[in-house]
Amino acid sequence: MKRVFAAAFALILLAGSTAFAQRADRNVDLPIVRSFHWFDYVGGDDIRQACGKDGRNRLRLVYNAIYDEQVRTYEVFLQPDGTAGLSMGVLANQGNVANLLVADPGDVLNPWRMRRGERILNADETRELVGLLQASAAFGPPRDGLRLPDVDFWWTVASCRNGVWGFQAYHYPTDGFANVKFAARLFAWDTVPIPVNPPRKLVPAELRRDPNAPVNHMNANKWTLTVGKDGLRPR
Repeated sequence: MKRVFAAAFALILLAGSTAFAQRADRNVDLPIVRSFHWFDYVGGDDIRQACGKDGRNRLRLVYNAIYDEQVRTYEVFLQPDGTAGLSMGVLANQGNVANLLVADPGDVLNPWRMRRGERILNADETRELVGLLQASAAFGPPRDGLRLPDVDFWWTVASCRNGVWGFQAYHYPTDGFANVKFAARLFAWDTVPIPVNPPRKLVPAELRRDPNAPVNHMNANKWTLTVGKDGLRPR
């Protein structure tokens, strides 16, 4: 069994190294890549850097439904003809390594991979989505100083439209989360067969932190993102 775990760990490291070498954009499907680049991904750093340079109009929405329970991501690629490509990912039920049985080397990373789906939005659907985003003030500016703990429910929206960068964040149950108009529509279009983890009442995040948890920047109850005037503040 020890040899199985050792082999699994080696494969994870190998896959992560390959992903680092090959990534052209922020792809957080692989757990090793995600552990190093999740904060950049949520902040839309790659979108911001390319905005106004590559001619692409795109959005990235992240729904954090308590990081250890579920995360849903939505990439929207707006097209000149008024349609849009919608790519979605769900991170949930990541599994317990102690119960991992490896039948095939290709199975090693599956418990920690994002489940993926995609669809094309027609012109009417795209127009509806953009309208809902505008009604939600999704293109910014965000509230400077808003904190987004990993153990809470929140949305972020990173965008580049006609060369203009935008960012917004919504924290449940405060700070405008009730003004999110686009969530129900995105969930209805979501083709990943994993039920949405809806917001629920929680005690403040500070009271739910585990003081005995290992120190790890991706460990549950261990990280909080902070919003600046036009995006996430550097960590």
